[in-house]
Amino acid sequence: MRCGCPHCEAYMIQSETEHQACVCPECGYRCNACLGTNSIITREQLAALKDVEWFTPVFDRPLNDEEAAAEEAKEEDSFSSFFGR
Repeated sequence: MRCGCPHCEAYMIQSETEHQACVCPECGYRCNACLGTNSIITREQLAALKDVEWFTPVFDRPLNDEEAAAEEAKEEDSFSSFFGR
């Protein structure tokens, strides 16, 4: 993974020292957010993630703005004809 330094936006380099971290070659800032350190989870927590519904697809929505506008106009026409407007 390539990280950008939050201070000077240079690409950070992964350090291979005993304290794993990325180091900015420009300003020397150190960070370990992308390395996943201190994020150990148990087997039970990992198994529970399998059952999480991360994405619920919606198949009846319009694909783009033009289709959305056409669908809205169609609904307005049916509403107007129903109420005689």
